[in-house]
Amino acid sequence: MPEALSNASRSTIVKRRRGHLLKGLRSLAQDPQAIQEQRARLWSWSKRLLVFPLFALLWSPRYSLFAQTTGSPVWAEIVQRLDSGKVKVGDPILAKLVLAWKSPACDLRAGAIIQGHVVTQKAHSHTEKTSEIGVVFESGQCGGRDMKPLFLTVAAVVAQPASGYSDLPDTDELRPLSSAVGLVLNAPVPGTGATGVRSVSQAAAAVYAEPSRAKAPIAVMPGQVVGIPHLAIAVGQAADGASILSSSGHNVQLNPGTLFALVPNLRAGTTVVADTKSANPDSATANPVAKVTEIPPPSIADETELCVVPDCTEAFADSPVDRGIQNAQITLSLKGLGYVPPLSDREMPGFDYDASIAYLGPNHLLFIFNPHILVPRSGQEAANFPKLRIVRGVLIDLENKKIVKTVDWRVPDSGRYLWPVGENRVVIHVGQELRVYGPGLQLRNQIPLGGQLAFLQISPASEYFAVGVIHERHSREIHRQLEEAESREPEEDVEMRFLDSQFRVLTTIVRSSRLTPPVLLNEGEVNIPSIGRNHWRIVENSWAGQRRVLAVATSTCVPRAESLPGNLLFVVGCDRQTGNRWYRILHGDGKVVLKGWSSSSELEQSAGGNVGSHAFAIRIAEVTTSRLERSIFKPSDLKSARVTLYRAENGRRIFSIRLPDPVPAVQTFAISPREDQVALLKADEIAFYRVSAAQ
Repeated sequence: MPEALSNASRSTIVKRRRGHLLKGLRSLAQDPQAIQEQRARLWSWSKRLLVFPLFALLWSPRYSLFAQTTGSPVWAEIVQRLDSGKVKVGDPILAKLVLAWKSPACDLRAGAIIQGHVVTQKAHSHTEKTSEIGVVFESGQCGGRDMKPLFLTVAAVVAQPASGYSDLPDTDELRPLSSAVGLVLNAPVPGTGATGVRSVSQAAAAVYAEPSRAKAPIAVMPGQVVGIPHLAIAVGQAADGASILSSSGHNVQLNPGTLFALVPNLRAGTTVVADTKSANPDSATANPVAKVTEIPPPSIADETELCVVPDCTEAFADSPVDRGIQNAQITLSLKGLGYVPPLSDREMPGFDYDASIAYLGPNHLLFIFNPHILVPRSGQEAANFPKLRIVRGVLIDLENKKIVKTVDWRVPDSGRYLWPVGENRVVIHVGQELRVYGPGLQLRNQIPLGGQLAFLQISPASEYFAVGVIHERHSREIHRQLEEAESREPEEDVEMRFLDSQFRVLTTIVRSSRLTPPVLLNEGEVNIPSIGRNHWRIVENSWAGQRRVLAVATSTCVPRAESLPGNLLFVVGCDRQTGNRWYRILHGDGKVVLKGWSSSSELEQSAGGNVGSHAFAIRIAEVTTSRLERSIFKPSDLKSARVTLYRAENGRRIFSIRLPDPVPAVQTFAISPREDQVALLKADEIAFYRVSAAQ
């Protein structure tokens, strides 16, 4: 509407238009044929006046954006900061959809990218009191990773929604795997009384599970700005249907996460009608989750927490056991194998996977390490796998103290490559596949990946495996722009394949790379959502579709959880009063078995065990001076590492030792299958210590 019109003129026009509308509706109600003719006439005009939806918004200020368009607008959050004092005409603008949107010409999933650019720019100055940025969007990821023409105009702006209980990512409760794909494991099979796996054909073949995003407002007026003082918008007033964002007395400044409501503009080649049903894709596939009556869950890491002997034990830093067992039963020198510990002045953000050990049977140990040799690679490997390395596996016969087999593997990244899975088997990540090796390091199985491995998560009994494979969402150019805008790796798709104990695919879902990998217990998946400031709920969503709260926790950081053999859960969080780390071992039923704390000079709490075992081990490293969590350190900063073996039943300590100058790697300790021996990797040797049942 022209700005020269007064408020009284607007009111007169609106009343007159309503009168005509009511009169037309009365006549149409009495003549069905007229209704059809009127519909045809409106359709004809909609094809001629492609801009009608946008101008309908501008000429009907009393009605919301949702009510005035033929479907929902496109809701997207910008990924980079926009500042009229810094941007230039032609600069690209990227935004990410917070809700799926569909039209006959374009299907945008939640998380899809739309791209636009700056068409006008004015910075605030002494002579220029009003600043502005003109923006228009011209392409989007319609139905895939490639950008296709999609001409959109910004119709409203909403401030970045305030976060809920936490400013940290991945703190919302995720949809359980069972509801995401309709997969039910160990549930009653109708008509048989038995339990089993629901046919995958009865479930969705692939479902996109996205992290929680900002919720779009229920209603927004065209030309409206919500939550951003001094900002105004002139919808579609610049060339090519661009909207002008302006501010008096300040530079226009929009933070990442600011929401745009967009509608098709004049340059759209066809009439774009949004499919409102697609705005909430999860509703079509989500299954109801059954609730069960349960006793209140235990509270951990707060004032009400109880740890009562004999069912629970408190971990202490020192005890007579630490000083009583220092002589190794066996030692194996590593000098002749080509292993070299990391340089003492190397800066490290955390312990790595440069070396690992695992038992492969009661009398054989597998030692894998990076020999740091030159890695021959093709041009394609150099481009796609910049962190490609060679690791060397050495199988050692402990009885005869000799090397049984040596093999070199090409590992495409710097992450974990070794997983013990019980029955004297290990899984190794080699190239573009997972390999299963048995006794004698004999190849048993090969699992092709078809992409970069994101994670491998295993249930405590090794009955289920969750394999995550990364698939690029974006073209290389969009990937580069997103990386520059967000200063981190762009969000990608992770295809998660759910496998059984024989490594057969049960089902596949697609999740966002921003979501944490699933934590699997024998009976379900564990999730830790925020329920208040510094308060968390540890939830198990069972394969049978039931939801159970295992515990509630108090932590100033997002608690980290991993499952252990014996259906145990290892949880690490941050103490509210001291800021130091606490850790807990929980049974699968939520009962606390062990609780402990780490001082500010301790870091890298990790745990491990064997499938079918009755014990677990915890390793905690100590540095020479106190430091913040995740701060950079050097191997020379490490003072010692304490490895302690506990009974899974009640957390009773049965073995403990402190090693000076530890190797800064994650997998440096292992428990023998008979639980009568512990292997520890040192800088120049592997030491084996006897564990007595009496201890």
